[in-house]
Formats: sequence, C-alpha cells, structure tokens
Amino acid sequence: MTNDQIQFQKMLEQYPSLAVYWDFETRKVKVKTPDDLPLSSGEKILMRFFLSVWFGRNVDFDITRAAGVLSTENKRIITQWFLDPFWP
Repeated sequence: MTNDQIQFQKMLEQYPSLAVYWDFETRKVKVKTPDDLPLSSGEKILMRFFLSVWFGRNVDFDITRAAGVLSTENKRIITQWFLDPFWP
C-alpha cells in the first residue's frame, strides 16, 4: 500500500462501522453510496466524506451539513484532512 492508503486506513479505522466496507488488501470499497446502509445520519455524512477522499471526487458530501450535524471530534477528522489532504 502507498503512504496515502496507509494514512487513509488509519483515519478510517477510527470508525469500525464504516471501515468494514473497505478491503485494503484488494484496495477496494464495497459501496458507492451510503444511502441504503444501516448507518446513522452522522455515519452517513462521514461515509460520504471517506468515499469522496477515496475516489478523489465529491460523493455527495455536504460540508455545511457536516458542520451542523457532526460532533467536534468527527469534524476534527475532516478538518485535519482538509488542512493536509491526501488521496489514496
């Protein structure tokens, strides 16, 4: 794996309910949208963020919704990535 992929994996592993959708050995994700996943609204926002980073394009991630809904800890993950972005 590349350094960016390892960094992404470490970031994602903080969210086990979301990490299960990634296979880092094959470097594939098992979903393209969180719409039908059994996740809370906050988890779906985070999943959209992680999918956007993974695919290197916006996957329906709304930063204003994230700012209004997510906890400070979850916002911090996004903020840290925004300040030092990487793409796996």
